[in-house]
Amino acid sequence: MTSAAGELGTGLTPVLGTPVELGPGDPGLPVDPQLPARAPLVGDPAERRLHRQVWADLRWAFRPPWNWLAGVVINLVLGALWLFVDPLHHGDRRAWAVIVGSYFAVWVLADVTTTNVLGADAVRVTARLRHGIPLRRILLVKNLTLLIIVGLPTLLLTGGIALVDSHHAVAVLFTGLGVLFPILTWLGIGNLVSVAMPVAALPLRQRWINRRDRWRTLRWGVALGLPYALYALVSPVSDLPRLIDDNTVLHIHAHGARAITMAVTGLAFWVLGTALGLLVARHRAVRFDDLPDEWREEPLVRTLAKIRLDLATLLRLSRDRRRASRLP
Repeated sequence: MTSAAGELGTGLTPVLGTPVELGPGDPGLPVDPQLPARAPLVGDPAERRLHRQVWADLRWAFRPPWNWLAGVVINLVLGALWLFVDPLHHGDRRAWAVIVGSYFAVWVLADVTTTNVLGADAVRVTARLRHGIPLRRILLVKNLTLLIIVGLPTLLLTGGIALVDSHHAVAVLFTGLGVLFPILTWLGIGNLVSVAMPVAALPLRQRWINRRDRWRTLRWGVALGLPYALYALVSPVSDLPRLIDDNTVLHIHAHGARAITMAVTGLAFWVLGTALGLLVARHRAVRFDDLPDEWREEPLVRTLAKIRLDLATLLRLSRDRRRASRLP
């Protein structure tokens, strides 16, 4: 369920299309000289097409330092090992696929992978914000990326179990709708926490250097432990779709109605969590206190931009001279 891999074992190696340089920033925050001053980044921070933004985030997720991927893999392994300690039991075989899918979805998503989606990618998120990309779009891109990395394999796994068990395509649909509840619920919770308390991913060495800064160390510790508390707090919510379904008139099909109720409830939690996160951002801008405050573009990028501008000016002057020479 919870692993700090996405937060502990990561270095400050951003991935974006345009290199950036970390400035001196807050003099009270020691900067490890081993941290790269300039790092290659994947994707254009000014890109506004949704599919290209998601593709850039997928490329980032599967490249070092693997902030997300490490947490996802470790949590999957821990979830599988925990089954030997506490095996799943359920009397209704028709609900077995939903139970398995929800189990692994919660193990993976109840983690800093979800509750710190902005901090895990602090450099790229900051670059996008500075290029005018709305926070709601950034959260949507992060959620879609997590859905592809975590949600899609989970839905395929549970759909396969349902198909083998029931041999009916409609069972696959109902199973997928049921598993969407924990996935969407945790994405909504993650959006709220990510905006309210973003913590940049830094290597342990940098955390050790900053250990005397009690406030930053405390925030980091809270960010790592928060998923545990949220898991205990949110667990009773898993009974909410059943309670809603038992008191509604949607009894067209017992399992179909429950699956639809679970999916709609999960979507409602996602919308609510995202809306609350955006409301927090309206009153307090997203800021990563762990990183230096001043980030400026790589000088080479500015130089190349100036060269392109100079070349365009020279070409325009050359055309004007040729036109002038043709005049009588």
